[in-house]
Amino acid sequence: MRCQLIQTSKLNDSNRAEREMLAFLSNLPEEYVVYRELKITAAYEERVVGLDNRQPDFVVVGPSIGLIAIEVKDWDITKNVYQWRDQNTVLQTNPAGETEEIRNPAAQAQSYKHALMELVSDLDLFVTSVVAFPRIAKQEFLNRIENVELLFQQQSRFLIDLDWTIFKEDVDEGEISRHPELLLQRLAQKNHRFYEPTAEAIEQIQQRLIPNGFRIGDLSHYQIYRQNLKRITDEQTQWISKIDPRANYLVDVAGSGKTHAMVSRAIFLVDEALKRHQNPPRILLTTYNENLTKNIGRIFNHKLPESNERQRYKDAVMIESLPTLLRLMVKDYYGQLPDIQTEKDFQDQVKAVLNARPNYYRRFDYLFIDAIQDFDDFLLIAAKHLCRSENFFFVGDIGQKIYNRTCHLEKVGLTLHRVELKKSYQMHRTPRSIAELATRFILNDTRIRQEFETHGYTEQFLYPNSLTNCAIMTHSRQPAQDIAHKIQSLLARTRREADIMVVTSAQQMDAIALALTEANINYSVGEEEQDCSLILVDFIGAKGLEKEVVLVCGIEDLYHRGKVEGIFVDDEECRVDQERFSRRKLYVAITRPLEELFIYYTDPDNRFVIELLKINRQLLEHRSRGR
Repeated sequence: MRCQLIQTSKLNDSNRAEREMLAFLSNLPEEYVVYRELKITAAYEERVVGLDNRQPDFVVVGPSIGLIAIEVKDWDITKNVYQWRDQNTVLQTNPAGETEEIRNPAAQAQSYKHALMELVSDLDLFVTSVVAFPRIAKQEFLNRIENVELLFQQQSRFLIDLDWTIFKEDVDEGEISRHPELLLQRLAQKNHRFYEPTAEAIEQIQQRLIPNGFRIGDLSHYQIYRQNLKRITDEQTQWISKIDPRANYLVDVAGSGKTHAMVSRAIFLVDEALKRHQNPPRILLTTYNENLTKNIGRIFNHKLPESNERQRYKDAVMIESLPTLLRLMVKDYYGQLPDIQTEKDFQDQVKAVLNARPNYYRRFDYLFIDAIQDFDDFLLIAAKHLCRSENFFFVGDIGQKIYNRTCHLEKVGLTLHRVELKKSYQMHRTPRSIAELATRFILNDTRIRQEFETHGYTEQFLYPNSLTNCAIMTHSRQPAQDIAHKIQSLLARTRREADIMVVTSAQQMDAIALALTEANINYSVGEEEQDCSLILVDFIGAKGLEKEVVLVCGIEDLYHRGKVEGIFVDDEECRVDQERFSRRKLYVAITRPLEELFIYYTDPDNRFVIELLKINRQLLEHRSRGR
């Protein structure tokens, strides 16, 4: 999970440098807090009276750095000419020859530093400040500054200290871009007066900086929840090293940490080989779609140890979706990907390749499969041809089965040894009331309840998440516009686009996309590699994703037996199956949020809406009584 953001207005899209800096800082760990434009407390404003701008662009507070103020500049050094005049002033000349005096950014940063030092003078907290040009490479900066020779003289630190300046390559560097705390720690610790801040000082300055509008309920409960969630995954990492090596099928509920456990097991196998000074085994982590695959990749990168051996883990473990690998297999055999019109055509091509080369593609020593409940026999048989041995590990949750596929593991020759997570059937990811809403809703279907009973966990669901947030259900005549307006409000406070996901029906995708565009909200349809925009997905595409805030609409487009579309379907069992499929899709959507869930509906008489409203009212009543 990423750091918390405190802001009192949404960052303007035209401010490209600040947007890039915010995207960079957004990758800080959850124990860090980023304040944007700290014009938020009377105590601070009293100390910056007389400054041209009353707030630094960003203030970051966290362990190993204390407090760092960051002044961000978006200079156009290709178009304009910049010349240092003195410690306080820089001359900017535009293409028309017009010259303007602007404030030396280093002087601004120093002003903010001294104001902040006065603000925390009674606290044991280290304070520093830096200047950032996140859109300019350092060498380009040096090439184009008019009197750059001044910046290399002995007294240049009074103009701008380049060792305390952030440039484009700093925020773009691979490891640093994923772990920006490493850069901030390096900058802070350059100061010979640096000292490690205490946890008490960090907590005190947070209370001092948080504006009054954010104090209802405070943010401390979110910090506690995030730390607890991190502790759970650490416990699972320890647990995975102690289970029976024969155990190969982990079944548990949504948000229980199954995928974390699977990834931990893969890393553990590499660990063991490296400890014995052996070559690590080749391990494939795979599943049936790209979103799930990207989620596995994020978890893997987060769990990798920070050591010189990091690359060896990456070399040993491949993370790729099974359909992608099968397409590569077919392309390798034929020299190009044949014309494939249907799913059956694709399966026939794969089968032909495997019959021709039954052992050629066995490149892995271990094969780990996530979301096994949505595999079928074809996918499983094809997957077996990628593994040199019978070292399989399966992860699944029958409640999230969203395809009408059947996978007979024993039928294809696999012996199952089931294993359960420590304290199994606990939905750690989702806030307790939202998790219970999802569980009660899915179990309202008798057949699904029976499936859960078959897997041993109907009444064993537990909700240990410390957040008490309930789902917010809203009747809306214009859900697309209402969702866009809600997102704008969220972005003006503690959220970024990357914290938010909208889950809707395929029929509503275009309307939602248009509303987001008109509201100037950055979004991507489906998950993209650059995790810096809101995600818009349909109910199927939500599988494998999680976000701090999830907004759901389009429930009325999901099939149920009362819809007119089923009036001419003679097979009652077919209608029931389609309704069950819709219920599962809603269950998946409701279990995606890490913190907040907003559900918008247009028809209060819709079968699913009636159920959700009833359950949610009961949960709200329990919460109001303090239960």
